[in-house]
Amino acid sequence: MIWSIAWRNVWRNKVRSIIMIVAIALGLIAGVFATAFMQGAVDARIESATHSELAHLQVHAPHFQDNNETGLYMSGVNELTQKIENIDKVEAASYRLIAEPFIMAAHGTGGGKMLGIVPEKEKLVTDIAEKLVDGTYLEKTSRMPPILIGEKLSKKLKLKVGSKLNVQMVDINGDLSSKGYRVGGIYKTVNTGFDEMTLFVNYDDLRNQLGLQYDVAHEIAMICESGEEVDVVKPEVQQIAGNNIVKTWKELSPEMSLLTESMDEYMYIFIMIILLGLCFGIINTMLMAVLERVKEIGMLMAVGMNKRKIFWMIMLESVMLTFSGGIVGVVFGSLITKFFETRPIDVSTFSEGLEKYGYATQIYTSLQNEMLVTITVLVIITGMISAVYPARKALKLNPAEATRTE
Repeated sequence: MIWSIAWRNVWRNKVRSIIMIVAIALGLIAGVFATAFMQGAVDARIESATHSELAHLQVHAPHFQDNNETGLYMSGVNELTQKIENIDKVEAASYRLIAEPFIMAAHGTGGGKMLGIVPEKEKLVTDIAEKLVDGTYLEKTSRMPPILIGEKLSKKLKLKVGSKLNVQMVDINGDLSSKGYRVGGIYKTVNTGFDEMTLFVNYDDLRNQLGLQYDVAHEIAMICESGEEVDVVKPEVQQIAGNNIVKTWKELSPEMSLLTESMDEYMYIFIMIILLGLCFGIINTMLMAVLERVKEIGMLMAVGMNKRKIFWMIMLESVMLTFSGGIVGVVFGSLITKFFETRPIDVSTFSEGLEKYGYATQIYTSLQNEMLVTITVLVIITGMISAVYPARKALKLNPAEATRTE
């Protein structure tokens, strides 16, 4: 009986109820879409970090990452890489040499990080080969060894495919080694900082310049079937790697780890801010509804309805009003989000700032079912909390006085 009375009371003032439901719905549509948009941006950043920059896991010799010293390399990397590839849930692995060169070109100088890679293996681990905007992926087309550079660096030093570079670095013996390279290709990722600082050459070309022996590497990068399996795969890789150091992409990039771990907190805070604003609106609406029905509530008390039932009637009205708007908001918010899961949102207007921090300029929304359930529960809780004050106001009414109220 109380349920039916509460539902009829919600629609006694249809205009006010509809306005409140629409307000709740619009707030939740904005909340659902904003959280899905932020999650999509973070997912894209993680995708870029793991598939273009870091891979899922890396293996290094002890202390190599402290200062990237050339002499701190791993031996027997061909066999070690094959063993890692045989691990269940590891898709591919690739070994690399790493150097910190000084680059001299006709229009300027620069520095960065040079990776000596085996192109066929690297294609299976990173997607740099798919990011080419000009040229080829380390295919030798002249007597000079090819080098692959980022678009940001090419613009900075005014380089194009076919341009010559002189690369200097300290070799294994501590001597200065200088070698000429020809730009064979130019790539572009969503991270302009990575593009400006990272260069790729063939493994043997860098090995010869560093004066290293065969079958050595500074780094082995690997990609798993899924990013969620990284923590499971790491112990198996560590067992094979022996004394070498194995790190996940989160350990290699603490700022990325912080971003993923704090993302849920940011989204909950955002939703709570929206619900807090709606809470005051619901309190105002329900308080007006109670004050308009003082005489009616007094009569219900006079004919025997106890205060507990009055309390729950007001509570139910608030919950029904909030839940109605919440369901509409969640449904429409989900539909809008699903639409943009397959159609990217273009934010290229802010491309310079976004790409500086490695964020894509085309973002697909990503909506998690757990988040929808959480939002629905929070909406119901908000409705119940919002009804407490108006309900308590109704309980304080004196039946005799309330029935005399005009």
